[in-house]
Amino acid sequence: MRPKTIILNSLILISLLAGATTVLAADPEAGEALYGTCAACHGPKAEGAVAMKAPALAGQSAAYLARQLHNFRNGVRGTADGDTPGAQMAAMAKTLADDDAVANVAAYIASLPAVTPAATVEGDAVAGNKQYQSKCGACHGSSGQGNDALNAPRLVGLGDTYLIRQFQNFKQGIRGSHPDDKYGRQMKMMAATLNEQQLVDVAAFLNSKSE
Repeated sequence: MRPKTIILNSLILISLLAGATTVLAADPEAGEALYGTCAACHGPKAEGAVAMKAPALAGQSAAYLARQLHNFRNGVRGTADGDTPGAQMAAMAKTLADDDAVANVAAYIASLPAVTPAATVEGDAVAGNKQYQSKCGACHGSSGQGNDALNAPRLVGLGDTYLIRQFQNFKQGIRGSHPDDKYGRQMKMMAATLNEQQLVDVAAFLNSKSE
């Protein structure tokens, strides 16, 4: 093996190990204490609350949760006109003291068993499946389970009202327009490919996968 190849492989291994160390260092027990503030809106079991416009978070990827908390803390998300719930989250995210606190609360939420929010829309789940697989499944997984390798969050179990609102936010530029929101910009482009009925059908399909 050539020296350059050995060095490159070593650097890749070090990078992977460093990432693993970051994940392992998160303390879900410490995160549980921090989650008390979040429970007021997201529920004691992170089951979400439609009335509070708060999504179910239980079982969501820790990496995705941490990234979104950092986005809220850094003004990447929650600063656009018209995003009142996002502005509220931005304020709450800033109560977390540092990166360790973010990692800990994300790890705790990710450790909670996923929930099944009640459906609030009626759509054609079969048609929604076709739309979903052709436009969403490659990144978010065939059943909406998410894929950390592609930085794609879990969609099943989020709750259809939150899912539809965020999709509309992407379409309207309320979310995904910040220059530092790389993955949001990708979603903003994808959001333009579904009309309102297709979106309801996709939501119905995801509801069927969380039953």
